[in-house]
This record gives sequence, C-alpha cells and structure tokens, in this order.
Amino acid sequence: MSPYALIRPFALTVLISAAFAAHAGDGRIPTDQDKLPKGVPSAPAVAAQCMACHGPAGQSQYEDWPSLAGQKQSYLLQQLQDFKSGARKDPMMAPVVAQLSDADLKKLAEHFSAQPALQPRQPLAANAAVPAAAAACMACHDNAALPSEPFLRGQKVHYLTEQLKAFRDGKRKNAVMEAMAKPLSDADVTAIAEHFSRLAPLAAPKK
Repeated sequence: MSPYALIRPFALTVLISAAFAAHAGDGRIPTDQDKLPKGVPSAPAVAAQCMACHGPAGQSQYEDWPSLAGQKQSYLLQQLQDFKSGARKDPMMAPVVAQLSDADLKKLAEHFSAQPALQPRQPLAANAAVPAAAAACMACHDNAALPSEPFLRGQKVHYLTEQLKAFRDGKRKNAVMEAMAKPLSDADVTAIAEHFSRLAPLAAPKK
C-alpha cells in the first residue's frame, strides 16, 4: 500500500487529537464540551484516544489493529469492559480504558458501531467459494442476529491471524473459540483470515 494512503486518516487523527492537547497535562479525559478546531468532524471526545490506532472513524489502516466501525455495539462494549476488568489482557488497551467510566465505554461502543464499516480493498466475488476451514465460522461470525459474536468481514489479515492463533494457543481466553481454533493448522488460519478480510461488511444490528 502506498504511504500516501495513510496521510489523510493520520492527518485527521492529529487534528482531532490536537483539539484536546490543551488538557493533556491536567490528567483528565476530554469532554464533549471541549471545543473542536474548525473543520474537524464531531465525535465523542472520549474517542480521541482511540483514533491513532483504530482510525478517525474506526476504520483502521494498520494491520495490527482492528477496525471498530460497523462492529456490533454489544460486542464492542463487552470487549471494552473485559479490557477494563482484566478479563481480556492487552498491554496497550489496559491503560487506555483504566480511567474510563461505564458511561464512557457505552458511548464508545455506540459511536464506533454507528460508523460505516471498512470496505475490503480486494473484495471477493459474490459467488466465491468458502474455504472449508472458514465454513464453521460463518454461522456465528457472519450473522447479524447474534449480538455477542463479532463480524470478521473486512478485518486485516494479520489481525485475524494473530487472534486465531492466540485462541488456538490459549493466549486469548474464550471457551468456545479455544475449542474451535485448537485443531486449526497454520494453513487453516491463513485461509480463514484471508477469506473474511475480503468479504464486504454486513450492517450492524440496531441495539
């Protein structure tokens, strides 16, 4: 990917973050009453700290971090709560959510779930075959009716690969996913990640 493709989202993130820079030294979380610079799109102030990794509208441009835009609200909220409680461990996310209130977490989940989901750069044809390894994943992860199961469509290959391996190797805890991922080979993991990364997004269900 050309480095110029990252300039616009990066610049927008810098602009939004700069709006709250005056408060960086006082240790407080920005609020929705803080004034945004002219031309910067409105977003919940608490979302400013999410944008460097997850993108200004939740559409991640980086292989290591997931897109949040268009994800199920209930799933986003549960993950944020798990990061805060320590049920899900991540050295970058833990300090970010540590000082957020329950209301902040709900606001973030609501905001990012309402943003348009990221479209894949190389979408699959409508009649593309589903790899055998991915077939078992479709019932839960391609289903808008299951609020606690995340959409995987359009996520980056590297991120999906790392999460599947973490479940398989017991580094990320979830009884169902650990059992599903345990028999997967590296080739299976790659096939699943590449398949879902090229699927066009589904609409997130309304709360």
